[in-house]
Amino acid sequence: MGALYEMVKEAQATGEYETKVITTFEPKIKKSLYMTRAENRDDLEQELKIKIIHYVREYSMDRIPGLFDLE
Repeated sequence: MGALYEMVKEAQATGEYETKVITTFEPKIKKSLYMTRAENRDDLEQELKIKIIHYVREYSMDRIPGLFDLE
């Protein structure tokens, strides 16, 4: 999970790692799309990738709770 944290941090700083984050999630996206109709898969894949990019850009790295913050 540390690698994902670093990729998101780099993507927010430079924007170059957004494709790496998408590539990391691509197998899960493809697997999940098999549960949908074939005619919807391409559109859903594109929407999921857009959402991932949005969350990577908007995610606040400062608000991550520490171990002792969780109750």
